[in-house]
Order: sequence, then structure tokens, then C-alpha cells
Amino acid sequence: MPSHSPLLTYERESIMLSVEEALKRILAAITPLESVRLPLQDAFDHILAQEIIAHDDNPPFANSAMDGFALQSQDTQHTPVRLKVIGDIAAGHVSGQTVTPGTAMRIMTGAPVPPGADAVIQIELTNPSDEWVEVLQPVLRGNNIRPAGEDIQKGQKLLSPGDLIGPWETGILATLGYDHVEVIRKPRVAILGTGDEVVEISAELQPGQIRNSNSYLLEAAVRKAGGIPTRLGIARDTVESLREKLNEAITYDLILTSGGVSVGDFDLVKDIMQEQGEMNFWRINMRPGKPVAFGHIHGVPLLGLPGNPVSSAVTFELFGRPVVRKLQGHTRLYRPQIEVIVADGVQEKAQRRHYVRAHVSLEQGRFVAHTTGKQGSNLLTSLLNANALVIVPEGGTQILPGQPARALMLDWPEVETLE
Repeated sequence: MPSHSPLLTYERESIMLSVEEALKRILAAITPLESVRLPLQDAFDHILAQEIIAHDDNPPFANSAMDGFALQSQDTQHTPVRLKVIGDIAAGHVSGQTVTPGTAMRIMTGAPVPPGADAVIQIELTNPSDEWVEVLQPVLRGNNIRPAGEDIQKGQKLLSPGDLIGPWETGILATLGYDHVEVIRKPRVAILGTGDEVVEISAELQPGQIRNSNSYLLEAAVRKAGGIPTRLGIARDTVESLREKLNEAITYDLILTSGGVSVGDFDLVKDIMQEQGEMNFWRINMRPGKPVAFGHIHGVPLLGLPGNPVSSAVTFELFGRPVVRKLQGHTRLYRPQIEVIVADGVQEKAQRRHYVRAHVSLEQGRFVAHTTGKQGSNLLTSLLNANALVIVPEGGTQILPGQPARALMLDWPEVETLE
């Protein structure tokens, strides 16, 4: 078990990391989970863990792209011309007849092209009757015929490990006959609230109490990130309660806690961490959300988020969501950043990097950010209507109305590199 000297503990608590360094350290300690074999209908939104090779051509046979008549193109060199109709072919059926010079067969879209035919003319370019069809225009060889293997050839690699299975990938897998696939399993995430002041959301509040909103917020955020969340309730401010909850949490793939990560709260947590694992208590050069804890308990990663609701939400977006995605096998882990014009500016000076909740929209060809009002870390309403975090750099920077800034987009797909 690692030693925990007073000096090392002090350094871990006092060091002020950049957001980038903290995220780098966290992700370096995370590896994707193992693969599982799932029925195709359950594999949606999972990361593929196997190569997908076509075992057959698609389409597997030459078929008609139109409702019309299968014929020999040489019969249409001089039109109009009458051809004898010798049969019908519907989709899903194969004809035993052969098209010969002077004959044609009525054919439906998707039906196999009969032997002898080298073209299909759409019905709109004919005058059909029961036994004859008058062809009004010449057609070329191959007209309206989809050749076997036009889309997919036998032996072709279609998908690779690391690909996300979405609707289109599901369609490919079904077309190729993969009724089960190997995928990276979804992480099971334990969510734990802490504090004597925290009560369940159905409780009638007594003086000094607050509802356990963070656990529900994090549950929804984990589910949105692709994880499988479970709320474990509330750990009270006793060694026995916290130890009991953490012993339950170590059966999961990731533990998220909210509250109890400020410097003054650490004595109780530190004792248990020294018993059961290794934990780093960091201060991060950001607001909201300066205190963050990260480490492992019995090999299970634990991310401790601040107790203020906005701090918990913002630090989950910056650190928790990438962890949940990496556990699933994603390689695109980072929210994209873009340049925006901050319409109302950010007047408050902060020495730490400030992530300001805002709504970004495209206005006259430019992305414009409007902040969501007061930005206190306790003001959960500042998250409403926010689809971005405007980044105010460290060092007391002010952003005047109409000035540019970088913004982290919360509803755009992730990218592979941290900007």
C-alpha cells in the first residue's frame, strides 16, 4: 500500500493544477473496459470491439432498380418495338425462364434479373398489355440493373474496432448478417452524495438541510454520456457511513461523489482513502469547481466533485464525462471549442480561469454568446438554457461587451484533441 507522508499530502492539497494538466492525469489512469458479446438490437451506441468483414456480396444478385420489363438491349435499337411478355418476376422470387431475342419479362423493383436479360426499361417508357409490351425508347446494356456486389464485396472490411454503432452501422451489420457483435461494455457508475445536511429530494426540508439534487443531476449526466448510473444514496459525516457506502461503490466501474472535497473537509475522507486505496486531492485553477479529488479505491477510479451544484455540473462536464466516454472505448473525448462574440461581456475579474455559462447561437454569420445571468456556483438556474461555457482566461481578465472569447460547446459532438 502506498505511503502517505504529511509532506506529500500537503503537496497534493496545495498544488494548483491547470484544467489541462488535471484532465491529462485523470485520463492517463483510465483504460477502456473489456468487451462483451451483445445481440445486435442491444449494441446500439456501443463502441465496436471487432472487425466487421462482409461474408457475401451485397446485393447478392443482380436485381432491377425499377418496376418495368427485363429484356435484351439489342432488341431496342430500333423503337418503337413490340416484345412478347413471357412471365412476371416479383421481389423475393427467381424466374426459371430465360429472356430470348424478341421477348421480355415483367419485373418488380428488387427482383433478380432473369437469365438472358441485360437491361431493364422502366414501365413509364412502355405501352404494356397482357401478352405484349411496346418499348418506346432504346436502352443500353446494364440499364436499371444493380449488379451483384455493387454496394459491398465479399471479404470487404466495413467497420473497425473503435467505431461507434449508430443507426447506419446497425443497418450495415444487419445487412451482413451479424446478429451478435463484440462491443466495449458500458460503465456502471456509482453516484454518492455526502454530508449531514443533504436529504432525499422527497423530504420536507428542515433548517440547515438541502435536497440531494447533485446525485440526480449527475445521474442524468452519466446517462447522457453513455454510462449506466446508480445512485447509492447519501454518506453521512461519519467514518462508518462513508466506509459502508464506499464498500458498496467498489463493485462498480467508476465512483462519482459530490461534496466533501474542500480542503477543510478532507480529514475523514483521507483516513478511509489511506485504508482502501490511493487518492489525490487537487485544487484546479478554475471556477466554479476548484477542489477535485481523483484516485482509486481497490482499483476502482473515484472522481470527487465539489458540493455546489454548478461546480459539480461543470467539473463533471470537464472531467467526468471524458472519463465515462473513455471507459466505453471512445477516442473522441473532448468538447470542441470555438471563437464567439460575448454580447454582454464578463465584467467580473477572476484570478482563476472562469467557465461562464452561456447560450451560443449563430447570428449574422457569427457565433454570439449571451451569458445566462448571475454566475455564482450555487445558482443552479445559471445552467438553464446554457449550451456553452465561455472561457475567461486566468489572471483577472475582463471581457468587454462585443469582445471575442473561446467557448466550450456543450451540445456539439466531441473531438479527439484538447484545444
